[in-house]
Amino acid sequence: MTQPELLIGTARQSWPFSRGLVAESLINAGATGAQAAAAARRIEQTLRHLRRSPVPPEEVQRLMVEVASDLIGPEVAKRAAEQTPAFVDILVIAKKGELPFSRGVLARTLEDAGLSGREAYATASAVDVELRRRGLRRVGVREIDELTENVLAEQYGEHLRLTYRYLQRNRGKLGVVGEDGSPPLPFSKGLLVQSLLAAGVTPDVARKVARVTQRDLRGSDDRVVRRRQIREKVEGLLRDEVGPDVSARYRLLRVIRMPPRPLIVLLGGVSGTGKSFLAAEIAYRLGIARVVSTDSIREVMRAMVSPALLPTLHASTFNAWEALVPPGETRAEHPTREELLAGFRDQVGQVNVGLGAVVTRSIEEGTSLVLEGVHLVPGYLRADAFAGALVVPMLVSLPDEAEHRRHFQSRDQETAASRPLHRYMRYFDEIRVMQEELEKLAAQHDVPLLDGLTLDESADQAVEVVLRRVMVALTHEEREELLGEEIAAELLAQGGRSR
Repeated sequence: MTQPELLIGTARQSWPFSRGLVAESLINAGATGAQAAAAARRIEQTLRHLRRSPVPPEEVQRLMVEVASDLIGPEVAKRAAEQTPAFVDILVIAKKGELPFSRGVLARTLEDAGLSGREAYATASAVDVELRRRGLRRVGVREIDELTENVLAEQYGEHLRLTYRYLQRNRGKLGVVGEDGSPPLPFSKGLLVQSLLAAGVTPDVARKVARVTQRDLRGSDDRVVRRRQIREKVEGLLRDEVGPDVSARYRLLRVIRMPPRPLIVLLGGVSGTGKSFLAAEIAYRLGIARVVSTDSIREVMRAMVSPALLPTLHASTFNAWEALVPPGETRAEHPTREELLAGFRDQVGQVNVGLGAVVTRSIEEGTSLVLEGVHLVPGYLRADAFAGALVVPMLVSLPDEAEHRRHFQSRDQETAASRPLHRYMRYFDEIRVMQEELEKLAAQHDVPLLDGLTLDESADQAVEVVLRRVMVALTHEEREELLGEEIAAELLAQGGRSR
Protein backbone atom coordinates (compact mmCIF):
# COMPACT_ATOMS: atom_id res chain seq x y z
CA MET A 1 0.00 0.00 0.00
CA THR A 2 1.39 3.38 -1.01
CA GLN A 3 2.03 5.78 1.87
CA PRO A 4 0.42 9.23 1.65
CA GLU A 5 2.75 12.06 0.70
CA LEU A 6 4.45 13.73 3.65
CA LEU A 7 4.57 17.53 3.28
CA ILE A 8 6.48 20.26 5.09
CA GLY A 9 5.20 23.82 5.38
CA THR A 10 1.86 25.45 6.00
CA ALA A 11 -1.61 25.13 4.60
CA ARG A 12 -0.84 28.02 2.22
CA GLN A 13 2.58 26.80 1.06
CA SER A 14 4.08 23.35 1.39
CA TRP A 15 6.60 21.06 -0.28
CA PRO A 16 7.43 17.33 -0.16
CA PHE A 17 9.49 16.06 2.76
CA SER A 18 13.03 15.09 1.66
CA ARG A 19 15.06 12.67 3.71
CA GLY A 20 18.09 13.78 1.68
CA LEU A 21 17.71 17.43 2.76
CA VAL A 22 17.41 16.37 6.39
CA ALA A 23 20.58 14.31 6.06
CA GLU A 24 22.33 17.24 4.36
CA SER A 25 21.36 19.48 7.29
CA LEU A 26 22.89 17.02 9.76
CA ILE A 27 26.08 16.67 7.70
CA ASN A 28 26.35 20.48 7.70
CA ALA A 29 26.12 20.26 11.49
CA GLY A 30 29.04 17.83 11.64
CA ALA A 31 27.50 14.37 11.37
CA THR A 32 28.99 11.63 9.21
CA GLY A 33 27.10 10.40 6.18
CA ALA A 34 26.05 7.18 7.89
CA GLN A 35 24.93 8.98 11.05
CA ALA A 36 22.95 11.52 9.05
CA ALA A 37 21.23 8.83 6.95
CA ALA A 38 20.19 6.83 10.08
CA ALA A 39 18.88 9.94 11.81
CA ALA A 40 16.94 11.02 8.69
CA ARG A 41 15.18 7.62 8.51
CA ARG A 42 14.07 7.87 12.16
CA ILE A 43 12.85 11.45 11.64
CA GLU A 44 10.75 10.38 8.66
CA GLN A 45 9.27 7.45 10.59
CA THR A 46 8.39 9.70 13.53
CA LEU A 47 6.74 12.28 11.29
CA ARG A 48 4.64 9.64 9.55
CA HIS A 49 3.48 8.28 12.88
CA LEU A 50 2.21 11.77 13.71
CA ARG A 51 -0.23 11.40 10.78
CA ARG A 52 -0.16 15.15 10.22
CA SER A 53 0.68 16.89 6.95
CA PRO A 54 1.96 19.46 6.29
CA VAL A 55 4.39 19.62 9.22
CA PRO A 56 5.77 23.09 10.06
CA PRO A 57 9.53 23.39 9.29
CA GLU A 58 10.20 24.51 12.88
CA GLU A 59 8.73 21.25 14.19
CA VAL A 60 10.86 19.22 11.76
CA GLN A 61 13.96 21.06 12.96
CA ARG A 62 13.08 20.45 16.65
CA LEU A 63 12.64 16.75 15.93
CA MET A 64 15.96 16.73 14.02
CA VAL A 65 17.71 18.23 17.06
CA GLU A 66 16.16 15.63 19.42
CA VAL A 67 17.13 12.70 17.20
CA ALA A 68 20.65 14.11 16.68
CA SER A 69 21.10 14.42 20.44
CA ASP A 70 19.96 10.83 20.94
CA LEU A 71 21.81 9.16 18.03
CA ILE A 72 24.84 11.37 17.33
CA GLY A 73 25.69 13.62 20.27
CA PRO A 74 25.13 17.01 21.89
CA GLU A 75 27.61 18.97 19.73
CA VAL A 76 25.92 18.02 16.47
CA ALA A 77 22.52 18.62 18.05
CA LYS A 78 23.59 22.10 19.19
CA ARG A 79 24.81 23.06 15.71
CA ALA A 80 21.65 21.58 14.14
CA ALA A 81 19.56 23.83 16.36
CA GLU A 82 21.55 26.96 15.47
CA GLN A 83 21.64 26.50 11.67
CA THR A 84 19.13 27.16 8.92
CA PRO A 85 18.34 23.62 7.75
CA ALA A 86 18.60 22.64 4.09
CA PHE A 87 14.84 22.09 3.86
CA VAL A 88 14.19 25.80 4.60
CA ASP A 89 14.78 28.51 1.97
CA ILE A 90 17.18 31.37 2.67
CA LEU A 91 15.59 34.53 1.27
CA VAL A 92 17.79 37.02 -0.54
CA ILE A 93 16.80 40.67 -0.12
CA ALA A 94 17.06 42.24 -3.59
CA LYS A 95 15.69 45.30 -5.38
CA LYS A 96 12.96 43.19 -6.97
CA GLY A 97 11.87 41.76 -3.61
CA GLU A 98 12.83 38.62 -1.71
CA LEU A 99 13.91 35.57 -3.69
CA PRO A 100 15.13 32.16 -2.50
CA PHE A 101 18.91 31.76 -2.56
CA SER A 102 19.90 29.56 -5.52
CA ARG A 103 23.15 27.63 -5.72
CA GLY A 104 22.55 27.24 -9.46
CA VAL A 105 22.31 30.99 -10.12
CA LEU A 106 25.47 31.66 -8.09
CA ALA A 107 27.26 28.81 -9.87
CA ARG A 108 26.55 30.35 -13.30
CA THR A 109 28.13 33.63 -12.20
CA LEU A 110 31.13 31.72 -10.88
CA GLU A 111 31.49 29.98 -14.24
CA ASP A 112 31.70 33.43 -15.87
CA ALA A 113 34.52 34.20 -13.41
CA GLY A 114 36.51 31.29 -14.82
CA LEU A 115 35.57 28.21 -12.79
CA SER A 116 34.53 24.93 -14.37
CA GLY A 117 30.95 23.80 -13.90
CA ARG A 118 31.92 21.36 -11.15
CA GLU A 119 34.12 23.91 -9.36
CA ALA A 120 31.44 26.60 -9.62
CA TYR A 121 28.73 24.41 -8.09
CA ALA A 122 31.05 23.23 -5.32
CA THR A 123 31.88 26.84 -4.44
CA ALA A 124 28.20 27.84 -4.50
CA SER A 125 27.45 24.91 -2.21
CA ALA A 126 30.19 26.03 0.19
CA VAL A 127 28.58 29.49 0.32
CA ASP A 128 25.17 27.90 0.95
CA VAL A 129 26.57 25.78 3.79
CA GLU A 130 28.19 28.79 5.45
CA LEU A 131 24.98 30.83 5.25
CA ARG A 132 23.09 27.97 6.88
CA ARG A 133 25.71 27.41 9.59
CA ARG A 134 25.34 31.08 10.52
CA GLY A 135 21.57 30.52 10.95
CA LEU A 136 20.63 33.13 8.36
CA ARG A 137 17.13 33.04 6.93
CA ARG A 138 17.16 36.45 5.25
CA VAL A 139 20.37 37.88 3.76
CA GLY A 140 21.40 40.86 1.61
CA VAL A 141 23.11 40.60 -1.77
CA ARG A 142 26.22 42.36 -0.46
CA GLU A 143 26.63 39.81 2.35
CA ILE A 144 26.41 36.94 -0.15
CA ASP A 145 28.99 38.62 -2.37
CA GLU A 146 31.41 39.14 0.52
CA LEU A 147 31.05 35.55 1.64
CA THR A 148 31.53 34.29 -1.93
CA GLU A 149 34.68 36.41 -2.30
CA ASN A 150 36.11 34.93 0.91
CA VAL A 151 35.41 31.37 -0.25
CA LEU A 152 37.02 32.08 -3.63
CA ALA A 153 40.09 33.63 -2.01
CA GLU A 154 40.55 30.62 0.28
CA GLN A 155 40.05 28.01 -2.42
CA TYR A 156 41.48 29.64 -5.57
CA GLY A 157 43.38 32.79 -4.62
CA GLU A 158 43.06 36.56 -4.85
CA HIS A 159 42.68 36.69 -8.64
CA LEU A 160 39.34 34.87 -8.71
CA ARG A 161 38.08 36.91 -5.76
CA LEU A 162 38.74 40.14 -7.70
CA THR A 163 37.28 38.70 -10.89
CA TYR A 164 34.03 37.81 -9.09
CA ARG A 165 33.93 41.29 -7.53
CA TYR A 166 34.28 42.84 -10.99
CA LEU A 167 31.36 40.80 -12.32
CA GLN A 168 29.09 41.80 -9.46
CA ARG A 169 29.93 45.51 -9.61
CA ASN A 170 29.94 45.83 -13.40
CA ARG A 171 26.90 43.86 -14.42
CA GLY A 172 26.37 43.87 -18.17
CA LYS A 173 29.90 45.03 -18.96
CA LEU A 174 32.55 42.93 -20.64
CA GLY A 175 35.56 42.46 -18.37
CA VAL A 176 39.11 41.71 -19.54
CA VAL A 177 41.76 39.84 -17.57
CA GLY A 178 45.41 39.40 -18.48
CA GLU A 179 47.14 36.06 -18.90
CA ASP A 180 49.17 36.91 -15.78
CA GLY A 181 46.08 36.69 -13.59
CA SER A 182 45.72 40.43 -13.10
CA PRO A 183 42.34 41.75 -11.87
CA PRO A 184 39.76 42.36 -14.60
CA LEU A 185 39.28 45.76 -16.23
CA PRO A 186 36.31 46.97 -18.28
CA PHE A 187 36.57 46.31 -22.01
CA SER A 188 37.07 49.60 -23.87
CA LYS A 189 36.06 50.00 -27.50
CA GLY A 190 38.00 53.27 -27.53
CA LEU A 191 41.27 51.62 -26.56
CA LEU A 192 40.71 48.86 -29.11
CA VAL A 193 40.03 51.43 -31.84
CA GLN A 194 43.21 53.26 -30.80
CA SER A 195 45.35 50.14 -31.23
CA LEU A 196 43.68 49.29 -34.55
CA LEU A 197 44.38 52.78 -35.92
CA ALA A 198 48.02 52.43 -34.90
CA ALA A 199 48.15 49.16 -36.86
CA GLY A 200 47.05 50.98 -40.01
CA VAL A 201 43.33 50.15 -39.96
CA THR A 202 41.01 52.85 -41.33
CA PRO A 203 38.74 54.56 -38.76
CA ASP A 204 35.51 53.07 -40.14
CA VAL A 205 36.86 49.52 -40.10
CA ALA A 206 38.42 50.03 -36.66
CA ARG A 207 35.11 51.13 -35.14
CA LYS A 208 33.24 48.26 -36.81
CA VAL A 209 35.75 45.65 -35.56
CA ALA A 210 35.61 47.05 -32.01
CA ARG A 211 31.80 47.05 -32.02
CA VAL A 212 31.50 43.48 -33.34
CA THR A 213 34.19 42.25 -30.92
CA GLN A 214 32.33 43.60 -27.91
CA ARG A 215 28.97 42.26 -29.12
CA ASP A 216 30.22 38.75 -29.89
CA LEU A 217 32.31 38.29 -26.75
CA ARG A 218 29.74 39.64 -24.34
CA GLY A 219 26.69 37.93 -25.78
CA SER A 220 23.66 38.22 -23.54
CA ASP A 221 25.38 37.45 -20.20
CA ASP A 222 27.94 39.10 -17.98
CA ARG A 223 31.33 37.92 -19.16
CA VAL A 224 35.00 38.09 -18.24
CA VAL A 225 37.33 37.19 -21.09
CA ARG A 226 41.07 36.78 -21.50
CA ARG A 227 43.08 39.25 -23.58
CA ARG A 228 43.98 36.30 -25.79
CA GLN A 229 40.29 35.83 -26.67
CA ILE A 230 40.01 39.48 -27.72
CA ARG A 231 43.17 39.24 -29.81
CA GLU A 232 41.98 36.10 -31.60
CA LYS A 233 38.56 37.63 -32.28
CA VAL A 234 40.03 40.89 -33.62
CA GLU A 235 42.60 39.11 -35.78
CA GLY A 236 39.88 36.99 -37.34
CA LEU A 237 37.76 40.05 -38.11
CA LEU A 238 40.76 41.89 -39.56
CA ARG A 239 41.63 38.97 -41.83
CA ASP A 240 38.08 39.07 -43.18
CA GLU A 241 37.89 42.87 -43.51
CA VAL A 242 41.37 43.98 -44.65
CA GLY A 243 43.58 40.91 -45.08
CA PRO A 244 46.27 38.92 -43.24
CA ASP A 245 49.01 41.61 -43.43
CA VAL A 246 47.13 44.05 -41.21
CA SER A 247 46.05 41.23 -38.91
CA ALA A 248 49.72 40.30 -38.40
CA ARG A 249 50.65 43.95 -37.78
CA TYR A 250 47.91 44.18 -35.16
CA ARG A 251 49.33 41.18 -33.29
CA LEU A 252 52.80 42.73 -33.29
CA LEU A 253 51.35 46.01 -32.06
CA ARG A 254 49.68 44.18 -29.17
CA VAL A 255 53.08 42.75 -28.28
CA ILE A 256 54.51 46.27 -28.31
CA ARG A 257 51.71 47.55 -26.07
CA MET A 258 52.50 44.76 -23.58
CA PRO A 259 56.15 44.02 -24.43
CA PRO A 260 58.26 41.21 -22.95
CA ARG A 261 60.80 43.91 -22.05
CA PRO A 262 60.25 47.65 -21.51
CA LEU A 263 60.04 49.65 -24.74
CA ILE A 264 62.16 52.81 -24.71
CA VAL A 265 61.48 55.21 -27.59
CA LEU A 266 64.17 57.90 -27.98
CA LEU A 267 62.86 60.84 -30.01
CA GLY A 268 65.55 63.39 -30.83
CA GLY A 269 65.45 66.60 -32.85
CA VAL A 270 66.30 70.28 -32.61
CA SER A 271 63.97 72.99 -31.32
CA GLY A 272 60.89 73.74 -33.40
CA THR A 273 60.46 70.34 -35.04
CA GLY A 274 57.33 69.38 -33.06
CA LYS A 275 58.94 66.68 -30.91
CA SER A 276 56.68 67.24 -27.89
CA PHE A 277 53.41 66.86 -29.81
CA LEU A 278 54.79 63.92 -31.74
CA ALA A 279 56.04 62.19 -28.58
CA ALA A 280 52.57 62.44 -27.05
CA GLU A 281 50.97 61.02 -30.21
CA ILE A 282 53.45 58.13 -30.39
CA ALA A 283 52.85 57.31 -26.72
CA TYR A 284 49.09 57.37 -27.32
CA ARG A 285 49.26 55.05 -30.30
CA LEU A 286 51.59 52.60 -28.58
CA GLY A 287 49.78 52.66 -25.23
CA ILE A 288 52.77 54.08 -23.33
CA ALA A 289 51.78 56.09 -20.27
CA ARG A 290 55.08 57.82 -19.56
CA VAL A 291 56.55 60.67 -21.65
CA VAL A 292 59.63 62.53 -20.38
CA SER A 293 61.31 65.61 -21.90
CA THR A 294 65.08 65.97 -21.76
CA ASP A 295 64.47 69.66 -20.96
CA SER A 296 62.81 68.65 -17.68
CA ILE A 297 65.82 66.51 -16.76
CA ARG A 298 68.11 69.40 -17.61
CA GLU A 299 66.06 71.67 -15.32
CA VAL A 300 66.46 69.24 -12.42
CA MET A 301 70.21 69.11 -13.00
CA ARG A 302 70.38 72.92 -13.17
CA ALA A 303 68.70 73.16 -9.76
CA MET A 304 71.40 70.93 -8.28
CA VAL A 305 74.53 72.28 -9.98
CA SER A 306 75.79 75.87 -9.91
CA PRO A 307 76.34 77.76 -13.20
CA ALA A 308 79.89 78.35 -12.03
CA LEU A 309 80.56 74.59 -12.13
CA LEU A 310 78.75 73.71 -15.37
CA PRO A 311 78.09 76.92 -17.29
CA THR A 312 76.99 75.21 -20.51
CA LEU A 313 74.27 73.31 -18.62
CA HIS A 314 72.59 76.62 -17.75
CA ALA A 315 72.40 77.77 -21.38
CA SER A 316 70.25 76.63 -24.31
CA THR A 317 71.72 74.10 -26.69
CA PHE A 318 72.04 76.64 -29.47
CA ASN A 319 73.96 79.17 -27.37
CA ALA A 320 75.85 76.88 -24.99
CA TRP A 321 78.99 77.77 -26.99
CA GLU A 322 78.93 81.21 -25.34
CA ALA A 323 79.75 79.64 -21.98
CA LEU A 324 82.96 78.18 -23.47
CA VAL A 325 84.37 81.56 -24.53
CA PRO A 326 87.35 82.26 -22.20
CA PRO A 327 86.90 85.18 -19.79
CA GLY A 328 88.08 88.46 -21.25
CA GLU A 329 87.77 87.37 -24.87
CA THR A 330 85.35 89.15 -27.16
CA ARG A 331 82.32 87.02 -27.99
CA ALA A 332 81.24 87.00 -31.64
CA GLU A 333 77.62 87.59 -32.57
CA HIS A 334 77.48 84.13 -34.14
CA PRO A 335 79.77 81.14 -33.55
CA THR A 336 81.72 79.10 -36.03
CA ARG A 337 80.32 75.64 -36.72
CA GLU A 338 83.03 74.11 -34.51
CA GLU A 339 82.29 76.49 -31.61
CA LEU A 340 78.54 75.89 -31.86
CA LEU A 341 78.88 72.12 -31.87
CA ALA A 342 81.47 72.16 -29.06
CA GLY A 343 79.01 73.93 -26.74
CA PHE A 344 76.17 71.68 -27.89
CA ARG A 345 78.18 68.48 -27.28
CA ASP A 346 79.28 69.72 -23.87
CA GLN A 347 75.70 70.19 -22.70
CA VAL A 348 74.52 66.94 -24.33
CA GLY A 349 77.24 65.00 -22.50
CA GLN A 350 76.15 66.48 -19.17
CA VAL A 351 72.42 65.93 -19.66
CA ASN A 352 72.94 62.39 -20.91
CA VAL A 353 74.11 61.39 -17.44
CA GLY A 354 70.58 62.12 -16.22
CA LEU A 355 68.98 60.58 -19.30
CA GLY A 356 70.82 57.33 -18.76
CA ALA A 357 69.62 57.23 -15.16
CA VAL A 358 65.99 57.80 -16.23
CA VAL A 359 66.16 55.00 -18.79
CA THR A 360 67.82 52.63 -16.31
CA ARG A 361 65.14 53.35 -13.73
CA SER A 362 62.35 52.66 -16.25
CA ILE A 363 63.96 49.34 -17.15
CA GLU A 364 64.27 48.37 -13.49
CA GLU A 365 60.59 49.21 -12.95
CA GLY A 366 59.57 47.35 -16.13
CA THR A 367 57.96 50.54 -17.49
CA SER A 368 57.92 51.60 -21.13
CA LEU A 369 58.90 55.19 -21.86
CA VAL A 370 58.95 57.82 -24.60
CA LEU A 371 61.90 60.16 -24.06
CA GLU A 372 62.01 63.27 -26.26
CA GLY A 373 64.38 66.19 -26.64
CA VAL A 374 67.28 67.80 -28.43
CA HIS A 375 69.77 66.06 -26.11
CA LEU A 376 68.97 62.65 -27.62
CA VAL A 377 71.86 62.79 -30.06
CA PRO A 378 72.52 59.62 -32.11
CA GLY A 379 75.47 57.74 -30.67
CA TYR A 380 75.16 58.94 -27.07
CA LEU A 381 72.45 56.69 -25.57
CA ARG A 382 73.16 53.39 -27.30
CA ALA A 383 70.69 50.51 -27.40
CA ASP A 384 73.39 47.96 -26.54
CA ALA A 385 73.93 49.74 -23.19
CA PHE A 386 70.41 48.79 -22.07
CA ALA A 387 70.18 45.04 -22.53
CA GLY A 388 66.99 44.78 -20.46
CA ALA A 389 64.93 46.89 -22.86
CA LEU A 390 63.78 47.29 -26.43
CA VAL A 391 65.37 50.62 -27.36
CA VAL A 392 64.20 52.40 -30.53
CA PRO A 393 65.95 55.70 -31.40
CA MET A 394 64.49 58.13 -33.95
CA LEU A 395 65.27 61.66 -35.13
CA VAL A 396 62.65 64.27 -36.07
CA SER A 397 63.80 66.41 -38.98
CA LEU A 398 62.37 69.34 -40.93
CA PRO A 399 64.22 69.48 -44.28
CA ASP A 400 62.32 72.56 -45.44
CA GLU A 401 63.73 75.71 -43.83
CA ALA A 402 60.58 77.77 -44.41
CA GLU A 403 58.45 75.10 -42.78
CA HIS A 404 60.81 75.09 -39.80
CA ARG A 405 60.31 78.86 -39.39
CA ARG A 406 56.53 78.43 -39.54
CA HIS A 407 56.74 75.87 -36.72
CA PHE A 408 58.35 78.48 -34.47
CA GLN A 409 55.71 81.04 -35.40
CA SER A 410 52.86 78.61 -34.65
CA ARG A 411 54.43 77.63 -31.33
CA ASP A 412 54.75 81.30 -30.35
CA GLN A 413 51.00 81.76 -30.87
CA GLU A 414 49.97 78.52 -29.18
CA THR A 415 52.08 79.16 -26.07
CA ALA A 416 51.14 82.85 -25.74
CA ALA A 417 54.76 83.86 -26.36
CA SER A 418 56.00 81.98 -23.26
CA ARG A 419 58.85 80.77 -25.50
CA PRO A 420 59.75 84.06 -27.25
CA LEU A 421 59.90 83.81 -31.03
CA HIS A 422 62.59 86.48 -31.41
CA ARG A 423 65.06 84.47 -29.35
CA TYR A 424 64.73 81.38 -31.55
CA MET A 425 64.82 83.48 -34.73
CA ARG A 426 68.06 85.07 -33.55
CA TYR A 427 69.66 81.64 -33.36
CA PHE A 428 67.73 80.04 -36.22
CA ASP A 429 70.86 79.53 -38.37
CA GLU A 430 72.57 77.79 -35.43
CA ILE A 431 69.57 75.53 -34.95
CA ARG A 432 69.70 74.56 -38.65
CA VAL A 433 73.41 73.75 -38.35
CA MET A 434 72.66 71.54 -35.34
CA GLN A 435 70.00 69.72 -37.36
CA GLU A 436 72.51 69.05 -40.14
CA GLU A 437 74.89 67.59 -37.56
CA LEU A 438 72.18 65.41 -36.04
CA GLU A 439 71.15 64.10 -39.47
CA LYS A 440 74.78 63.22 -40.22
CA LEU A 441 75.11 61.35 -36.91
CA ALA A 442 71.77 59.60 -37.53
CA ALA A 443 73.08 58.26 -40.83
CA GLN A 444 76.26 57.03 -39.14
CA HIS A 445 74.39 55.24 -36.33
CA ASP A 446 71.45 53.88 -38.36
CA VAL A 447 68.88 56.09 -36.61
CA PRO A 448 65.73 56.56 -38.76
CA LEU A 449 64.57 60.07 -39.72
CA LEU A 450 60.97 61.20 -39.27
CA ASP A 451 60.34 63.95 -41.78
CA GLY A 452 56.57 63.93 -42.32
CA LEU A 453 55.03 67.35 -42.89
CA THR A 454 52.02 66.63 -40.62
CA LEU A 455 51.73 65.15 -37.14
CA ASP A 456 49.80 62.14 -38.44
CA GLU A 457 52.40 61.45 -41.15
CA SER A 458 55.26 61.61 -38.65
CA ALA A 459 53.36 59.46 -36.16
CA ASP A 460 52.66 56.87 -38.87
CA GLN A 461 56.38 56.84 -39.72
CA ALA A 462 57.29 56.49 -36.04
CA VAL A 463 54.93 53.56 -35.43
CA GLU A 464 56.27 51.85 -38.54
CA VAL A 465 59.85 52.29 -37.28
CA VAL A 466 58.94 50.91 -33.85
CA LEU A 467 57.15 47.90 -35.34
CA ARG A 468 60.11 47.10 -37.59
CA ARG A 469 62.81 47.66 -34.97
CA VAL A 470 61.03 45.72 -32.24
CA MET A 471 60.42 42.80 -34.58
CA VAL A 472 64.14 42.59 -35.25
CA ALA A 473 65.10 43.16 -31.59
CA LEU A 474 62.92 40.33 -30.25
CA THR A 475 64.77 37.09 -29.68
CA HIS A 476 63.79 34.06 -31.75
CA GLU A 477 62.15 32.55 -28.67
CA GLU A 478 60.17 35.73 -27.96
CA ARG A 479 58.91 35.89 -31.55
CA GLU A 480 57.81 32.26 -31.49
CA GLU A 481 56.05 32.61 -28.13
CA LEU A 482 54.37 35.98 -28.68
CA LEU A 483 53.57 35.87 -32.39
CA GLY A 484 53.68 32.29 -33.51
CA GLU A 485 56.01 30.91 -36.16
CA GLU A 486 53.85 31.76 -39.18
CA ILE A 487 53.09 35.37 -38.22
CA ALA A 488 56.67 35.99 -37.10
CA ALA A 489 57.97 34.84 -40.48
CA GLU A 490 55.44 37.04 -42.32
CA LEU A 491 56.35 40.13 -40.29
CA LEU A 492 60.06 39.56 -40.79
CA ALA A 493 59.45 39.31 -44.51
CA GLN A 494 57.40 42.54 -44.43
CA GLY A 495 60.23 44.26 -42.57
CA GLY A 496 62.68 43.19 -45.22
CA ARG A 497 60.44 44.47 -48.02
CA SER A 498 59.92 47.85 -46.33
CA ARG A 499 63.61 48.68 -46.05
